[in-house]
Amino acid sequence: MRLTRAVFAVAAAAAALAVSAPAEAYPQFQLSTETARCNMCHFSPVGGGLINGWGRDEAADTISRGGDGSFLHGTWDPPRWLFLGGDFRGVAGVKHTGAEELDSLLFPMQADIYSLVKFGDFSLSITAGARGSARPRDPPAHSRFGSREHYVMWRPKTNGPYVRAGRFAAPYGLRHVDHTTYVRRDLGYYAWEETYGVSGGWVKGDDWELHASAFMRDPLLNVGWPGAGGAVMYEKRIRDETAAWGVQTKVQMSGDIDRYWAGGVGKLWLDDLDLLLLTELDFGVETVDVDGADPLLKMIGHINATYFVTRGVMVGTTLEYKHDDLNISGRDSESANLTLQYFPRAHWEIMLFGKVERVAGSAGTIGMLMLHYYL
Repeated sequence: MRLTRAVFAVAAAAAALAVSAPAEAYPQFQLSTETARCNMCHFSPVGGGLINGWGRDEAADTISRGGDGSFLHGTWDPPRWLFLGGDFRGVAGVKHTGAEELDSLLFPMQADIYSLVKFGDFSLSITAGARGSARPRDPPAHSRFGSREHYVMWRPKTNGPYVRAGRFAAPYGLRHVDHTTYVRRDLGYYAWEETYGVSGGWVKGDDWELHASAFMRDPLLNVGWPGAGGAVMYEKRIRDETAAWGVQTKVQMSGDIDRYWAGGVGKLWLDDLDLLLLTELDFGVETVDVDGADPLLKMIGHINATYFVTRGVMVGTTLEYKHDDLNISGRDSESANLTLQYFPRAHWEIMLFGKVERVAGSAGTIGMLMLHYYL
C-alpha cells in the first residue's frame, strides 16, 4: 500500500508540472561535507543529475535533518542494474521589472525523471521531463516534454578514465542550481542548452580531475549557441581537500558568430567558520562575421558565500558582474541574491530566494518561495 501511494503521488506530480527550468547539482556540498569531488554523490563524472547510494546516504545523514534518503524512501529497491530518481520543484513569488505593479509568480519549475541502466563497465543514462522554456509560441502538446540528457558512458570505476557520448552539458565552470546566474546563462548553460558530443576524462581520486569535450548544438531543438566546439576543464584539490582551484577553456564556432572563453574557479571551505566560498572568473572574445565589426571583449565575475547555520539549514549570497563588451561603456550588468535553504527531511527542500539585478541602468527584483522534492 505504501508503494502504491508513493507511485501514485509521483505520477500525479509529474503530470501536473508543465514547464521546466532544469536545475543542476549543489556545488556548495563539495568540500563542506568532507566530499572532495562531485562524482562521489552523482553517477555523472562531473556531478549533477541522478545521485548514487553514497549521495542518498549523505542527503539523509549530513545534509538534511534526517530521514531515509533511498529511492522512494526505501519502499522499493530496484534491481542492481537499474537506478532511478527524479527532481520536482514548484515556485511561488513576485517580480518587479520597473512596472508600477508587481507581477505574481506561480509555476512548476522542474519535473525530471532520471534513469540509469548498467551493463558491465557501460551505462545508459536518460533524463526525461517537462519542457517549458526553449519552445515556440503555441507549441504542440508533444513539445512540452523531452530529454535534455541522454548518453552512453564507459567508466570501469569512479576513479580513473571515462568516456561518454550523447546529449549532456560539456563540463565547464560552476554549475549552480540557479540557471539564471551569469556563469550559466551567458556561457551556454541556460535551460535546455545541453549539447550533443563526446567527452572523456580522468578522475585521480580526491587529488585532481580533467575533462575534455567536443560538442555541437542539438540539431533538432536548436536551442542555445549555434555551431560546434570544444571545452577543457581541470580541477586540483589542495589543503587536505578543503580547497580547490581550476582552469578551463571553451570554444564554440558557427562561422557567423564565434565565441572563445577562458577562465578559472576557486573553492575554499573554512571549517572553523562553517563557511564555503566559491568564485569564478571568465574572459571571452566574440567575433561576428560582419564587415567592419570589431570583436567583443567579454568578462564575467562570480562569487558565492554559503554559511551552514546548522545541519539542514544554510544561508547563501551570490554577487555577479558581467560586461558584454569591455570596449564600450554602459554594457555591464550586476546582480546580487540571497538564499535561505532548509532541508527538513531527506527528499525535501524549502528555499527562499531574493534577487536584485541591474542591466544597462535598469533594475529589477524577484522574490520566490520554492518547494523541492526528489525521489
